[in-house]
Amino acid sequence: MTWARAAIGTDLELEFDDILLEIECLRVRRGGRLVRLGSIEFGILAVLLESPSHIWTRAALVERVWGQRAAVNRRVIDVHVARLRKALGQTDNKYPIRTVRGVGYVLG
Repeated sequence: MTWARAAIGTDLELEFDDILLEIECLRVRRGGRLVRLGSIEFGILAVLLESPSHIWTRAALVERVWGQRAAVNRRVIDVHVARLRKALGQTDNKYPIRTVRGVGYVLG
């Protein structure tokens, strides 16, 4: 697995293995294939890509994606992560987004 963060021209890209997230144009590709994501799923993926191997708690993901004052049930994250996994074509719990039971999620 490889991870890189590079500023190319004016586009900021986050990359992990075969996942590429282009922040300025709000585009995600996996294995070269365009992946369509909702804004919440895009935000979650961006947070996970910022720090691969970092375990993100549900509360931290809510704060980063919705903001500090958001009144969001932390379990809503589970629904959006499931949608993100489906969009990325993830067929098992090993890769790329893993659940850390009782804590949250980690990329890688």
